[in-house]
Amino acid sequence: MALALLAGAGPLPADEPKAPAGWKPVASTQSGLLLEPPLDLSWFTTGEFERVSATVGPEKIRKAWTTAVTALPPHSRPEVKGLTEPEVEDYMRQVRRLFDEGAANPVSDVGLISTQEDVIRKPMYNHIAAFSNAVAHVYLLVQKTSGNGGWGYFSIVQDRTTDPPTDYYAEIKGTEIKFEGTSCYKCHSSGPLAIHPVRADLVSDAALAAALNRHIADQPVSRMHFPQDDPPPDYGKPLALEACTECHDRGGDRAPLFKVHAHPIRVLVDYGYMPVKHRLTPEELAELKAWLEAKP
Repeated sequence: MALALLAGAGPLPADEPKAPAGWKPVASTQSGLLLEPPLDLSWFTTGEFERVSATVGPEKIRKAWTTAVTALPPHSRPEVKGLTEPEVEDYMRQVRRLFDEGAANPVSDVGLISTQEDVIRKPMYNHIAAFSNAVAHVYLLVQKTSGNGGWGYFSIVQDRTTDPPTDYYAEIKGTEIKFEGTSCYKCHSSGPLAIHPVRADLVSDAALAAALNRHIADQPVSRMHFPQDDPPPDYGKPLALEACTECHDRGGDRAPLFKVHAHPIRVLVDYGYMPVKHRLTPEELAELKAWLEAKP
C-alpha cells in the first residue's frame, strides 16, 4: 500500500461507476531517492498471486459486491465522545471476525511499498477491507510475505468522535490486541494508506481497489494514538521543503513529515505519487535528498 488516506462518508452506492479493468503500472521516475533498486517482479506470475492469495480462504475473497465499505452496527454508547481502548479493541476483533466469516469485501493485491522496502525484499500479499459506522472507520489488513507460513492480521480504528479524529493501530493475534506506535507512524504519519498494486495483474478487483481509494477524499486531519508503552520520541525538526509543506504542515491538510518517514517519502516521491499535483524540480529533489541524508 502507498501513501493516501482511506476514509470517507460511508458506503458507495450500488450504481457507483466502476473503474476500468486493470491498473496503471507503477514505475520509478529514476529520481535517485531510492536506497535500493525497485524489486524485480517480472518473474512473478498472476497464477502464483492467485494461488497464494487464496490460502487465506478462497471463500473470503474475490466476491461480488455493491458497496466497498462494509457497514458496522451502531455503537452501543449514545453520544459517545472518545472511544475507550477496550471499545477500540472490540472493533478490531469485530472486523477480524467479519473477515473470517466471509462477511467483508476485501481487495487482494501485491502492494507497492511492501515490495519496495529496503529490508523486506519479497512480494507482500495483502487483503484489505474497510468498515464503518457513525462512530468509527475501521480497516483490516491481512498480510504475509512470500515464503512465510501464516497470515498476519492488522487493524486501524479511526475514532471519528474526537476532534481531530484519533487513529489506533494494532496487530491482532487471536483475541489479543497489541497497540503499536512508532513502528506504524514511520509510514502512517497521516493515517491509513491507500492501495497501489505493483502491477495491473496483481490486484484481484481493480474496481473495488479504486472504490476504496475514492474513500480517501474527505479524510480529515487525524492524530496518531501512541500507547503508554510506546510513546512518541522527539523526531527533531520537520521537513521544511515548501513543495511538501503546502500540505504537510502543522495546521495543514496532512501531518508534518520527519526523517522517521524517510522510507515512504523516498518511495512516494520517486514513484510520482507525491506531491499530488506536480513533480519536484531537480533543484527540489536535490534539496530533499540532502535533507534526508544530513546527519543529526
